[in-house]
Amino acid sequence: MNQMDRELVQAVKNLSSLQESAVPKASAMAINRVATRAVSRSVKDTAKTVRIKQKVIRPRATIKKASGKMPVAYVRVRRFDVPAISIATARTQIRRKKGRMQVSGVSRNSRGRFSQRQHSGNTAIVVGRHKFANAFLQRLKNGRWHIMQRTSDSRYPIQVCKVPIVNEITRAFKHHSQTLMKTDMPKELSSAMGQQIRLIVRREVGRGH
Repeated sequence: MNQMDRELVQAVKNLSSLQESAVPKASAMAINRVATRAVSRSVKDTAKTVRIKQKVIRPRATIKKASGKMPVAYVRVRRFDVPAISIATARTQIRRKKGRMQVSGVSRNSRGRFSQRQHSGNTAIVVGRHKFANAFLQRLKNGRWHIMQRTSDSRYPIQVCKVPIVNEITRAFKHHSQTLMKTDMPKELSSAMGQQIRLIVRREVGRGH
């Protein structure tokens, strides 16, 4: 076998290496980048719509990243309502007889319990940019503190205050996942493929091929 034949055989091996290794790895890399971007943008849009900080919503979306053997990324989104107590620090508004509102901050004592308020009266709880009328803080049987609200329902007069996000977060993820697959996936796939080719060429050059 002459030199030209050996080079031809090596070129065929390199092409086979690209097909078996570079393409799946590049696909996985591009998919992971697009999935991460979709989560970031969806969380940002949802937080803006429901008026909640991004750090509260971000842990609700987790990514199972793609790999060379399994070039599919899974995004798990927990879409249940956000408890008001987890949004921000709770502040109590006291309505006096004259109709004026007084704000009294809520603090915990050495045992982690909420201390007694300075004023009494019909109260509203404010957390972040949300306000819940006729609300109060209470520790439930499971040991967790929640903001409770009195309702007019005769059977269940008290409920946990929550902020619904199911529609907003579903709409955001559908929009960004579909849009990014059309706009960003081709560019990311091309970039990842180029990177994998450079790595293979560099490795083969190092081996003296």
